[in-house]
Amino acid sequence: MKLLEALQTSLRAAKVPGQVAAKIIALAEDVLARYKISDDRELFGLPDWNLWLVLIKSLLSTLTKTLKKEGFCHANAYVIGALITLDERAASMIREWVKTRCKAGIDPCCKNPPCCNIA
Repeated sequence: MKLLEALQTSLRAAKVPGQVAAKIIALAEDVLARYKISDDRELFGLPDWNLWLVLIKSLLSTLTKTLKKEGFCHANAYVIGALITLDERAASMIREWVKTRCKAGIDPCCKNPPCCNIA
């Protein structure tokens, strides 16, 4: 699945240690299994609301919180950058999510561009 490959590549590029990367991939696999999504076509073929629920609410929100908690906030920019390349409709949702979080001031990474320049 390209989504998992993109996550793995982005975590390697961000130099996230293996045990943390494995935790992130396991979380992603759990989300996909919960929604019974087995390939990219199924994921990116979902209606807008369902795609937002899976990709933003369940996957990206969880992954970014976990990376911050583990001390690898900088990896969020890599993960988001990788996911944006997979699908234009998903990219639009991700950009809007980031913009909303940063404008609301609820994401500490938005205040530290070298750490998480995702806006």
